[in-house]
Amino acid sequence: MPSPLNIRDIGQDRKAALEREAKITGSSISEIVRAWIDAGIAKSKAERDRAAWIAAAKEGLADESRHLEQSGPSLARFRRV
Repeated sequence: MPSPLNIRDIGQDRKAALEREAKITGSSISEIVRAWIDAGIAKSKAERDRAAWIAAAKEGLADESRHLEQSGPSLARFRRV
């Protein structure tokens, strides 16, 4: 069961901006804030996922770099005999 969103201590300017946004979009302040929170959480998760992917890719690149230093450039290790 949804409960009302209780916003405290965000300042009059922010409250007024939320009220204007609600009026412009025809949504309630609670709906707008929930959507912005959801968008922020999704963005944060996407950034963490991207950082994890980059870290994993760097590990793979380090392996490739070591192999190139040891064996030189070659596709031989990928050939089927």
